[in-house]
Amino acid sequence: MHPTSNIQHPTSSIQHPMRIGLDAKRAFNNGTGLGNYSRFVINGLLKHFPQHEYYLFTPTIKPEYQNFYTPSENVKLITPESLLGKTFSSLWRTYSIAGMCNELKLDIFHGLSNELPVGIESFTGKKIVTIHDLIFLRYPNYYGNIDRYIYTKKFKHACAQADWVLAASEQTKRDIISYFGTSEQKVKVSYQNCNDAFGEPATAEQKEIVASTYSLPEQFALCVGTIEQRKNQLTALQAFHKLNHPTLKLVFIGKQTDYAALLLEYIDEHQLQHDVQFLEQIPDLDLPVIYQLSSMFIYASEFEGFGIPILEGLRSNIPVIAANASSLPEVGGKVAHYFEPKDVSGLLGCMSNALNEQPNKEILQQHLKQFDTSTLMASLLTIYQS
Repeated sequence: MHPTSNIQHPTSSIQHPMRIGLDAKRAFNNGTGLGNYSRFVINGLLKHFPQHEYYLFTPTIKPEYQNFYTPSENVKLITPESLLGKTFSSLWRTYSIAGMCNELKLDIFHGLSNELPVGIESFTGKKIVTIHDLIFLRYPNYYGNIDRYIYTKKFKHACAQADWVLAASEQTKRDIISYFGTSEQKVKVSYQNCNDAFGEPATAEQKEIVASTYSLPEQFALCVGTIEQRKNQLTALQAFHKLNHPTLKLVFIGKQTDYAALLLEYIDEHQLQHDVQFLEQIPDLDLPVIYQLSSMFIYASEFEGFGIPILEGLRSNIPVIAANASSLPEVGGKVAHYFEPKDVSGLLGCMSNALNEQPNKEILQQHLKQFDTSTLMASLLTIYQS
């Protein structure tokens, strides 16, 4: 038994289930992005393929995420047990997991967030990693030198050691091949879905409560995502200002960085204080309702590995406007409206069209089929078994 780890062995009535190890650190510790993806995969596998055994490795657990899945006898949580392992939990994750994979006789280990543990080359089972994006290489100025060095080393190691590299989008697949020289044959695109709640119509009462709680305007365009340069919210703000609509307001939801100062400066300069609203840390239960209350969704980001907010907007059955960049057209398909990232006039035209649009539900549903959780999980299991 590994000295620093609390390992529980599952029992199962299935004769030959697969033993699947999952790096669940982000699922238990991160609110957005990698956390959402990790929870999506884990919950999807548990729901659609409960006959297999799942080992969730995490160095730490935040209380708010400890109950994201339904415990059952085929799911075992593996955390540091010794004082040393708990004290140096990040080292436990990096250096101890590979040995445990063989000890537990796992068939598969899947790194859900861009990395595989050191020593994984000695693991006799199948090694899989999901790479979400290589933004730190495409936009190096947004990252410090040390971060860039660490990310490059971890990502390259993972791609080299993995039997299969899962890319969050065709865009990410191209980047993996281009930057790391990874063989195209071992890179597969594996999309994700958003929370089911975005596709479930909110009741009139829910809408009333949420609108009141956040003092939302009657009619508004919505932007969701960290307020940062790459997300390009200033272009959205400028287009909104030029639209000069008598009743439409603009609502930003996302954590603010220094870039937010540019938006606030523009708002002050053009006296838009009563037309633009900023919100942060919206609970998961409320966010889908806010989408459904909005008149349109705008995603002006210059670069994304996937672009889950576009999917959230589409499932909310509202007009979606996205920058014609990176992976965004993959997610938006023929349903979304597109503009060049810095083209304020182009975005302005999209907003005008969206105000008069009734989404084509048939085309929308056809497009969304490729992101259905059951379809995505079946594809993932096929990769596990290949």
